Amino acid sequence: MNRENSGFVFLMDCADIGEAQVIKSFLESQGFHPRVRDEQTRSVAPHLGNLLGKLTLEIPEHEYMDASQTLESRERPRLQVAAETSSEDTQALAKKALWNAILGCVFIPLICNFYSMVLGYRVLRTEVPLSAKSRNRLLWAIFFNSIAFYIWLTIGPKFFTNFL
Repeated sequence: MNRENSGFVFLMDCADIGEAQVIKSFLESQGFHPRVRDEQTRSVAPHLGNLLGKLTLEIPEHEYMDASQTLESRERPRLQVAAETSSEDTQALAKKALWNAILGCVFIPLICNFYSMVLGYRVLRTEVPLSAKSRNRLLWAIFFNSIAFYIWLTIGPKFFTNFL
Protein backbone atom coordinates (compact mmCIF):
# COMPACT_ATOMS: atom_id res chain seq x y z
CA MET A 1 0.00 0.00 0.00
CA ASN A 2 1.29 3.47 -0.86
CA ARG A 3 2.48 5.21 2.29
CA GLU A 4 1.32 8.61 1.01
CA ASN A 5 -2.31 7.40 0.65
CA SER A 6 -2.49 5.47 3.91
CA GLY A 7 -4.77 6.91 6.54
CA PHE A 8 -6.71 9.25 4.21
CA VAL A 9 -10.38 8.67 3.47
CA PHE A 10 -12.86 10.19 1.05
CA LEU A 11 -14.64 13.27 2.37
CA MET A 12 -16.41 14.72 -0.68
CA ASP A 13 -16.31 15.33 -4.43
CA CYS A 14 -15.91 18.89 -5.69
CA ALA A 15 -17.17 20.46 -8.90
CA ASP A 16 -13.95 22.29 -9.77
CA ILE A 17 -10.54 23.21 -8.39
CA GLY A 18 -11.85 26.52 -7.03
CA GLU A 19 -14.50 24.84 -4.89
CA ALA A 20 -11.96 22.28 -3.70
CA GLN A 21 -9.52 25.01 -2.66
CA VAL A 22 -12.20 26.97 -0.76
CA ILE A 23 -13.36 23.90 1.16
CA LYS A 24 -9.78 22.81 1.81
CA SER A 25 -8.93 26.28 3.10
CA PHE A 26 -12.00 26.32 5.34
CA LEU A 27 -11.13 22.93 6.83
CA GLU A 28 -7.51 23.98 7.38
CA SER A 29 -8.72 27.08 9.21
CA GLN A 30 -10.72 24.77 11.49
CA GLY A 31 -7.57 22.77 12.35
CA PHE A 32 -8.03 19.83 9.98
CA HIS A 33 -5.50 18.48 7.47
CA PRO A 34 -7.36 17.87 4.19
CA ARG A 35 -5.87 17.33 0.77
CA VAL A 36 -7.14 17.33 -2.78
CA ARG A 37 -6.24 14.13 -4.58
CA ASP A 38 -3.90 14.82 -7.54
CA GLU A 39 -3.86 18.55 -6.77
CA GLN A 40 -0.35 19.16 -8.12
CA THR A 41 -1.04 17.25 -11.32
CA ARG A 42 -4.22 19.21 -11.93
CA SER A 43 -2.50 22.55 -11.35
CA VAL A 44 0.41 21.72 -13.69
CA ALA A 45 -1.64 19.89 -16.35
CA PRO A 46 -5.28 21.00 -16.19
CA HIS A 47 -5.98 19.27 -19.51
CA LEU A 48 -5.62 15.93 -17.68
CA GLY A 49 -8.63 16.73 -15.47
CA ASN A 50 -10.95 14.36 -17.36
CA LEU A 51 -8.38 11.60 -17.25
CA LEU A 52 -7.91 11.96 -13.49
CA GLY A 53 -11.63 11.86 -12.78
CA LYS A 54 -13.54 13.77 -10.14
CA LEU A 55 -11.89 16.16 -7.76
CA THR A 56 -11.82 14.31 -4.48
CA LEU A 57 -11.20 15.94 -1.13
CA GLU A 58 -9.62 13.56 1.36
CA ILE A 59 -9.03 13.85 5.08
CA PRO A 60 -7.06 11.78 7.62
CA GLU A 61 -9.20 8.95 8.91
CA HIS A 62 -9.13 10.09 12.54
CA GLU A 63 -10.44 13.58 11.52
CA TYR A 64 -13.24 12.32 9.30
CA MET A 65 -16.20 12.56 11.71
CA ASP A 66 -15.30 16.00 13.04
CA ALA A 67 -14.60 17.39 9.55
CA SER A 68 -17.86 16.06 8.10
CA GLN A 69 -19.83 17.51 11.03
CA THR A 70 -18.08 20.86 10.57
CA LEU A 71 -18.96 20.92 6.87
CA GLU A 72 -22.57 19.91 7.53
CA SER A 73 -22.98 22.65 10.12
CA ARG A 74 -21.73 25.25 7.60
CA GLU A 75 -23.60 23.92 4.57
CA ARG A 76 -26.56 26.00 3.54
CA PRO A 77 -29.64 24.34 2.16
CA ARG A 78 -29.48 24.14 -1.62
CA LEU A 79 -33.21 24.12 -2.17
CA GLN A 80 -35.03 27.38 -2.32
CA VAL A 81 -38.54 27.52 -1.03
CA ALA A 82 -40.77 28.90 -3.73
CA ALA A 83 -43.04 31.72 -2.77
CA GLU A 84 -46.41 30.31 -1.93
CA THR A 85 -49.19 31.42 -4.19
CA SER A 86 -52.68 31.33 -2.89
CA SER A 87 -55.46 29.51 -4.64
CA GLU A 88 -57.18 32.87 -5.22
CA ASP A 89 -54.24 33.96 -7.39
CA THR A 90 -54.39 30.80 -9.49
CA GLN A 91 -58.16 31.08 -9.81
CA ALA A 92 -57.82 34.67 -10.99
CA LEU A 93 -55.18 33.63 -13.53
CA ALA A 94 -57.39 30.80 -14.80
CA LYS A 95 -60.30 33.23 -15.20
CA LYS A 96 -58.08 35.71 -17.02
CA ALA A 97 -56.81 32.93 -19.31
CA LEU A 98 -60.39 31.99 -20.24
CA TRP A 99 -61.41 35.58 -20.99
CA ASN A 100 -58.33 36.13 -23.15
CA ALA A 101 -59.04 32.93 -25.05
CA ILE A 102 -62.60 34.10 -25.76
CA LEU A 103 -61.37 37.56 -26.81
CA GLY A 104 -58.88 35.86 -29.13
CA CYS A 105 -61.72 34.02 -30.85
CA VAL A 106 -63.84 37.12 -31.32
CA PHE A 107 -61.90 40.37 -31.41
CA ILE A 108 -58.12 40.30 -31.30
CA PRO A 109 -56.79 37.12 -32.91
CA LEU A 110 -53.66 35.30 -31.86
CA ILE A 111 -52.31 37.96 -29.48
CA CYS A 112 -54.95 37.27 -26.84
CA ASN A 113 -54.63 33.54 -27.47
CA PHE A 114 -50.87 33.58 -26.90
CA TYR A 115 -51.40 35.59 -23.74
CA SER A 116 -54.09 33.13 -22.64
CA MET A 117 -51.69 30.23 -23.15
CA VAL A 118 -49.01 32.01 -21.10
CA LEU A 119 -51.49 32.57 -18.28
CA GLY A 120 -52.57 28.94 -18.40
CA TYR A 121 -48.95 27.86 -18.20
CA ARG A 122 -48.39 30.12 -15.19
CA VAL A 123 -51.38 28.53 -13.45
CA LEU A 124 -50.12 25.02 -14.11
CA ARG A 125 -46.52 25.88 -13.20
CA THR A 126 -47.49 26.89 -9.66
CA GLU A 127 -48.50 23.26 -8.96
CA VAL A 128 -51.22 24.40 -6.58
CA PRO A 129 -54.28 22.18 -6.40
CA LEU A 130 -56.99 23.79 -8.52
CA SER A 131 -60.64 23.99 -7.72
CA ALA A 132 -63.11 22.37 -10.11
CA LYS A 133 -64.09 25.81 -11.36
CA SER A 134 -60.48 26.74 -12.20
CA ARG A 135 -59.88 23.40 -13.95
CA ASN A 136 -62.98 23.95 -16.06
CA ARG A 137 -61.86 27.48 -16.90
CA LEU A 138 -58.48 26.19 -18.03
CA LEU A 139 -60.06 23.45 -20.13
CA TRP A 140 -62.41 25.97 -21.77
CA ALA A 141 -59.47 28.30 -22.39
CA ILE A 142 -57.61 25.47 -24.14
CA PHE A 143 -60.71 24.72 -26.20
CA PHE A 144 -61.22 28.35 -27.24
CA ASN A 145 -57.51 28.77 -27.99
CA SER A 146 -57.63 25.72 -30.25
CA ILE A 147 -60.65 27.03 -32.11
CA ALA A 148 -59.11 30.49 -32.48
CA PHE A 149 -55.82 29.15 -33.80
CA TYR A 150 -57.62 26.92 -36.26
CA ILE A 151 -59.85 29.73 -37.53
CA TRP A 152 -57.25 32.47 -37.68
CA LEU A 153 -54.52 30.30 -39.18
CA THR A 154 -56.64 28.56 -41.83
CA ILE A 155 -59.44 30.93 -42.76
CA GLY A 156 -57.77 34.19 -41.71
CA PRO A 157 -55.08 34.33 -44.43
CA LYS A 158 -57.66 33.54 -47.13
CA PHE A 159 -59.95 36.24 -45.82
CA PHE A 160 -57.25 38.90 -45.74
CA THR A 161 -55.83 38.02 -49.19
CA ASN A 162 -59.33 38.19 -50.74
CA PHE A 163 -60.10 41.37 -48.85
CA LEU A 164 -57.00 43.15 -50.10
